[in-house]
Amino acid sequence: MNATGSIWRRDRLSWGMYDFANTIYSMNILSLYFAGWLVIDLGYQDIHYSIAHSVSMLLVALIMPALGYLSDHSLSGRRRYLMIFTVGSIVALIAMSLLPPSIIVVVLILFCLSNFFYEGGMVFYNAMLDDISESDNVGKISGMGVSLGYLGSVVGMILVLPFVTGDLFGLNISFITGSGKSGAFLPTAILFGLFSIPIFLFVKEKRKPIKTASDGSLKNAYRSVLKSIRSTEKYPGLLRFLIADFFFEDAIATVIIFMAIFTEKVLGLGDSDRTLFFIISTLSAMVGAFAFGYLSDRLSPKRVLFGIVTGWIVALLIVALNSSVTVFWLLGPLIGILLGGVWAVSRPLLMELTPPEKLGEFFGLFTLSGRAAAIVGPLVWGVIVYLFSSSSGMNKFIAELIQADSSEAEKIPYRLAILSLALMMMVGLWIFRKVPDAKDKILRGQL
Repeated sequence: MNATGSIWRRDRLSWGMYDFANTIYSMNILSLYFAGWLVIDLGYQDIHYSIAHSVSMLLVALIMPALGYLSDHSLSGRRRYLMIFTVGSIVALIAMSLLPPSIIVVVLILFCLSNFFYEGGMVFYNAMLDDISESDNVGKISGMGVSLGYLGSVVGMILVLPFVTGDLFGLNISFITGSGKSGAFLPTAILFGLFSIPIFLFVKEKRKPIKTASDGSLKNAYRSVLKSIRSTEKYPGLLRFLIADFFFEDAIATVIIFMAIFTEKVLGLGDSDRTLFFIISTLSAMVGAFAFGYLSDRLSPKRVLFGIVTGWIVALLIVALNSSVTVFWLLGPLIGILLGGVWAVSRPLLMELTPPEKLGEFFGLFTLSGRAAAIVGPLVWGVIVYLFSSSSGMNKFIAELIQADSSEAEKIPYRLAILSLALMMMVGLWIFRKVPDAKDKILRGQL
């Protein structure tokens, strides 16, 4: 055992358990059920969900960089902020679960708040990686957290599915009545809260210097964030990475949000089959997180992330052009592996480009990049699906061009939306290629 200790140390495991908790929310609310409930069950357009989600992401993009700065300059630190945001997300989700769909505007507002608090909390959680890791194991610990997150997704899907369907893959559960997709909301909130507890009990933050009282003012926080954006040339490759990450996150966040609708609209998968598909993909993501986290320590985060994004582009092109359900099932594990790899490697790469005393602030900028992408990506998806809907002239033109029947014509907007995500990835990879590789510099004696 080396001096840094096991990645399964209690504080590190407790940190990783927050990933276990919050991905229960991400999978059940963002990926599986809320969008499907709104679009498929209630009959609203994809663009309605796109707008609701994008508003929450806009709030995150505007607010979280400054709060990341404040968490860096607060004696109570990141853990207190994380607790506030976790409770906020859970309370809003519980309130959302208790309201009837007839007041959909209020439900959507609560969804915006719940998702804002969920996404915003990730700024403080990611920055706390520095509190429980060392330079030689940050990739492994990040990968461990992501892997536990995907395990949480699987556990969450299994535990929540009976509240949706009334059974568990055909096994009747007599004391649970399925309530449809909206039945997932309340149990998800409970599970999110329950598995979040360890991080607040067992993770202690490193002591950090607090220079002056003015460091903790909101005005100074925004001033510092703007200064950091303007002066990113002091940290070579940071701005380029954040811009590239915008395009990566643009595609990935949109996949996470709309894949459930895609699998039902294009492939015809029901709730149970779709849950099984996500379970297989998620278990694969656990493997990908561990494997790519390990590789990022051995090779370099930059090299590994370049390969991961290349794999994403290939996978998205196949998904967009494929008509076989069997091929899609085979792609599930690959997509999962690549998804786990992105989360495991991005955090160490940002830490490699960022001074330790500014981690909260720059993870706030990282969130600004990613959440700005989460505004744009879903809106692009919603607009494409709306413009190329089966009743539009553009849809009819494409259908005639490729000689598609009426059932295939209905799938055209979703295939075009997936192609747009592959294009976003390509743009991001082109920008990312010139991000400096710190490990290369070390090997060449430049650092």
